[in-house]
Amino acid sequence: MNTKRSGLNRRKAGRSPGRQHLMELNVRTASLRRQRRQKAGNVLWKVFSTVIIFCLLAGVGRLAAQKFFFKNSEYSLNHIDAHFDGIMDMEEFVQTTGFTNGQNLFLLDLDQANRRLAAHPEVLTVNLERILPDTIKVDLERRHPVFLIPEKNEEVGDDTYIPGKSFLCDENAYLFTPVRLNPEFLNLPTLKGVDMTNAASGSHLENERVDFALRLQKALSAIPEDAFKIRSIDVSKSYDVVVTDASGARFTFGGKDIPSQIERLKKLLEHCQETGRHLETANLMITRNTPVTFVLTPEKTSNKIIPLNPGKKGPQK
Repeated sequence: MNTKRSGLNRRKAGRSPGRQHLMELNVRTASLRRQRRQKAGNVLWKVFSTVIIFCLLAGVGRLAAQKFFFKNSEYSLNHIDAHFDGIMDMEEFVQTTGFTNGQNLFLLDLDQANRRLAAHPEVLTVNLERILPDTIKVDLERRHPVFLIPEKNEEVGDDTYIPGKSFLCDENAYLFTPVRLNPEFLNLPTLKGVDMTNAASGSHLENERVDFALRLQKALSAIPEDAFKIRSIDVSKSYDVVVTDASGARFTFGGKDIPSQIERLKKLLEHCQETGRHLETANLMITRNTPVTFVLTPEKTSNKIIPLNPGKKGPQK
């Protein structure tokens, strides 16, 4: 009898450690869950608190900005320091940008104003700047045209600008139509022989002949105007370019080796200055014995082509 009880007690005693271990595991698991929930709650609370603080700071900052900047009369626009480079006047500037006296300096949209000013056909660069407490500084740089181009090859005078019928072209082959007539436009050389069918103000002329004319104009501009002044450049032919100067003399240039052709022209001009003769035509494409004709004087009865030897100072007789 005692033996059976002793065996039963041993079996009970043998089961106790396993049950106890399971209970401890359950307790630890529950504890870990509580800790995780507490950590998650703490994180959420910190995030929520941070958001609340930021919202409060943003609200305070906005109120402070409204009080000290956006609604502060000290930062009202009172002065426009303008350098328009002859492109527009103050009234046009105000109409274009919408900037008027009394507006808050910080509420002015400089980016939008910059885009509107840059869209002006004569504007090359724009610089807008806030100068605290009450000034806007604006600097405009205008495009400098080098050619006058008649629209659709209409016949106009070599030195005549017709509003609405003429384009101006700068050194980058950019076409534009000015808002107002500038006296200097009347003295620009005319570029002839260009297809202007699809031309529009604000576009570029993608044309090899125009590019060559621009390079030639730049090279010729190095010659003093009292010795040589371009009236027109005709690029209608595919193999040469004809330049007419202020006296009506015609000079034929080829598409290669512009510097050498310019040197031949300088020698001709020097000869004319020394002799008092006046050129009528010259074919500068010819590298040796350049064909030249001079304006006839009463003493001359023949209009003979005289070749110019580049190795000598003046024309051969």
